Amino acid sequence: MYDDNNILIFGFGVTGQAALKCMNHFNANIYVYDEDKEKLEKYGSDIFKIFKEEYLEKIDFIIKSPGINPDHPLLKKARENKVTIKSDLEIFYEICKSKNTVAITGTNGKTTTTSLVASILEEVGKTYCVGNIGSSVLDAALVASEDDYVVIESSSFQLDDTFKFRPKIAVVTNVTSDHLDWHKTVENYRNAKYKIFKNQNEDDYIVFNSKNQELSNKEIKSQKYKFSTDEVLENGSFIQDGKIYFSKDSIKEEIMPVDEIKIPGAHNLENILCAVNACKLLEIDKDIIRKVISNFMGVEHRIEFVKEINNVKYYNDSKGTNPDSTIMAIKAIDKNIVLIAGGYDKNANYEEFLKVGKDRIKHLILLGETAEKIQKEAKKLDYDIYIVSDMKKAVQLSSRIAEEGDTVLLSPACASWDMYPSYEIRGKDFKNLVNELI
Repeated sequence: MYDDNNILIFGFGVTGQAALKCMNHFNANIYVYDEDKEKLEKYGSDIFKIFKEEYLEKIDFIIKSPGINPDHPLLKKARENKVTIKSDLEIFYEICKSKNTVAITGTNGKTTTTSLVASILEEVGKTYCVGNIGSSVLDAALVASEDDYVVIESSSFQLDDTFKFRPKIAVVTNVTSDHLDWHKTVENYRNAKYKIFKNQNEDDYIVFNSKNQELSNKEIKSQKYKFSTDEVLENGSFIQDGKIYFSKDSIKEEIMPVDEIKIPGAHNLENILCAVNACKLLEIDKDIIRKVISNFMGVEHRIEFVKEINNVKYYNDSKGTNPDSTIMAIKAIDKNIVLIAGGYDKNANYEEFLKVGKDRIKHLILLGETAEKIQKEAKKLDYDIYIVSDMKKAVQLSSRIAEEGDTVLLSPACASWDMYPSYEIRGKDFKNLVNELI
């Protein structure tokens, strides 16, 4: 397929290394670019050449890691030279044999939904849970068989560089505003997300919220299945009389009672409805779906209970990397919150989450690049505000000012990149510091 191609792997983190491993199955000429030249040299150049700019004219296509900014000068030059830039999702689609691919995207909820769908499918067959959730999709590309399940958490960064990518089931949890530092406009961001169903046909499915009028009215070739917490649907999953149902052509099937769900928050109910749709469309038995959902405790770093100390509960929501995600966490906890927020600035607007939290948040502890920006908005609402320099000081301060019955919640409303390499490392640091408290 790629024999004799000159391929540039752009970025040598998780995606880049998976791409190298994958491309080594073909007789291709591989070049690798990374800002960290020492890492490339340590890795050894016997299976690839370290890229130099003068090589660009002979490159057939580029596999871009999702963490590389699209405005990188070398990528701009590549576009000028008409070099095709592909994401790992596109390469996955070109290679993988699986006919049971579920791709999940959205501003919020995609990690929980991806984890839940994968957990259900693991009960019935070989399942690969990959993508933005941790493992590269290319780890599954060569090994997944036709009957295996592949569940992909798909970011806007990955989808932006796709051309033919076509999942059997596309799930859009929600689309609000995020990554404007990257996509520049909400429209660009939304268009990247919507590439998830662009190449689907009438044999495929798209799952989305019934409140998403844009998708409801949009001409889409794939079959539309919606989810709703407040209306009965002809095709999709919904809540009625305290129970979850799945409906196909108005024939409804009871799945389970809502009160069996253990993970908190209305947003998680929507994530569960997404998962029900995806799994029923793959013809998974309702009893298996019910069993897995009723035992599902959520994912790490998403409203994750850490510990209770002196009748104060500590929750890790480091996955709350935008204001909408933090709003969901605040609503799930409800009141008496000591909120730790702040981080890398993605040009987000923090006004709405502060308004929602006004009657729920007792104290606001801010850190990171956006601390002063959030403080400026919070002062307008007369918040009790503290600014600290690092997570250790934030946790220690929270333990001093929290009273019995309060909840300390880390939900930054920001990415981690100003202080941590990832939200996972940020969340683990928070948990370690909480566990050190006496």
